[in-house]
Amino acid sequence: MSEMNTDSGGRLLKFDVREDEEQYQKFQEIIQILIAAGYFRARIKGLTDFDKVIGGMTWCIIMCSVDIDIDLMYSENLTIGQKIALTEKIVKALKRMKCPFALEPHQIQGMDSKHIFPVVQWLVKMSIQYRQENEAYMKSFAVRMFNKDHDLAIDRERISAQEIAKYDFVHKDPDTSPVRKYRHPNKSNIKDPKTNVKITILEYKGLADVENETTNSEKSSTNESSDAKENAHLIDGMQQDINLKISSNIVGSILSEKYEELRQIAEDYTRNQQKLKENSLEYREKTLRETLDDYNKRVEEAMNIEKENNETLSNLKSEIEAIRDEQQQFSLKVQTMDENEREERKHLSLLLDKLKKEKDLFHQTCKQEKKRLEKEYEALVNQLSESGDEDEISQQLEEEREKFRKIKLQLAEKNKEVAMLHRKLDDIPSRAELNQYQKRLVELYNQVAAKHNETKKFYILYNQLEDSRVHLDKELTLLDSILNNYNHANTSPQTRDQFLSQFEQIVENINQAKVKVEKKKQVEKMRKDQLNEVYVDLIERQRQYYRAVRELKEEMKKNEILINSANK
Repeated sequence: MSEMNTDSGGRLLKFDVREDEEQYQKFQEIIQILIAAGYFRARIKGLTDFDKVIGGMTWCIIMCSVDIDIDLMYSENLTIGQKIALTEKIVKALKRMKCPFALEPHQIQGMDSKHIFPVVQWLVKMSIQYRQENEAYMKSFAVRMFNKDHDLAIDRERISAQEIAKYDFVHKDPDTSPVRKYRHPNKSNIKDPKTNVKITILEYKGLADVENETTNSEKSSTNESSDAKENAHLIDGMQQDINLKISSNIVGSILSEKYEELRQIAEDYTRNQQKLKENSLEYREKTLRETLDDYNKRVEEAMNIEKENNETLSNLKSEIEAIRDEQQQFSLKVQTMDENEREERKHLSLLLDKLKKEKDLFHQTCKQEKKRLEKEYEALVNQLSESGDEDEISQQLEEEREKFRKIKLQLAEKNKEVAMLHRKLDDIPSRAELNQYQKRLVELYNQVAAKHNETKKFYILYNQLEDSRVHLDKELTLLDSILNNYNHANTSPQTRDQFLSQFEQIVENINQAKVKVEKKKQVEKMRKDQLNEVYVDLIERQRQYYRAVRELKEEMKKNEILINSANK
């Protein structure tokens, strides 16, 4: 990947920063995820990779209703300072969102796609989840507002039925509830269903009927009063069911006379039963709906638990993938290690193993020598106890101590050599460390060059503004002088001529200054054209250089393939 920048003279510089194929693949996956999530600005080819990634992350964070106090829609090709400030704001926003993946500002600025990919994946998932929740909330809000202003026919019927049932339940009068007052003595022997229904209705509501009939009999005809008396007589006979038995013929004649009234009472009873059934069905429907809501809540809780388990599984998969990436990166670093460095490391490792073996062998020799000396010491002690020659034994003991001291010094020298070799191995930087140092130095140089270019632009702007201010001051001074001398010049023809000659001289001086500025402009334009030609020539050379490098790499690959085939 090539990066463009400017030096202190304003000339463009281009650096070739190497990156592995895996970083490029991760970057492409990031772009595909952002486009699939709806961030189509990542398709623009004119934008830099940093603008695409940082814009996508900012878009996802804003979609989650998290404010990061930036606007990337109209700010492109930022400076180094602006990039650092922007990445710091994004990292703070990720911490507020409790992102499970750690990400540093320098990783975003350096386009470390391996560490950016899981963060972008998590942000896209959170933005999609938030959009779904927002959609469900807006849908429920719209339904609630619709139900608030508009009612459906089925809802109006259901609400009216509930209100009627509620009213009947609240205003229930115990005095008007059906209570059995009478009992027919031969009810079990009646086989006709209609007659049985009529008798049952009279058993529960006979008293009220008698009272109503008695009240109405005073205002009715003679036939109606006789019917009421007969009905009352029948009820009295039913009330005395223990001591008095009424024949079925009498009851049948009475019921046949009151057939129409009993039919009306039966219809009222049927309607009341139907209403009770409807109320019971509404109660059962309400109970079933509550049970269904409870079941839906349990299903939702189970889905949330499953979602948490899936997130945990995805986190574990991402960790496993990161470990595999590190393993592949380490193996790639080992493969790309320089041949000389590998030979040197191999030589030092062999030398270290040899010294360790010598050290172990020396320790074994010392232990054997120690055992031998201990045996000799015991033998000498035994001889001393037998012969009593102490001087000779003391001399031998001193000699052995001197030998032991020399051997100990040799061991210390060997340990010192081993420690020096360890330090040499540690002082040699690896290929990854060298690449990291080079990358950081290039970034530092880019920052210094960008700051220098920015300062240079400020100086140029200041000089331009200062020149404009000087010219404006001169113009104001000239206008003030003309205004002050104008009235005095009109007093006489001589002063007027003198004023006009001075004015013409001033105009001539201005024209001369203008000619000089135009000549300078022409010279700068010619210099610009020359530099542009040089720049085009350098671009062409650069293109040829890249083409030659690409061809050289292809030839080297072919050479390696031929060498491998020849070795096989």
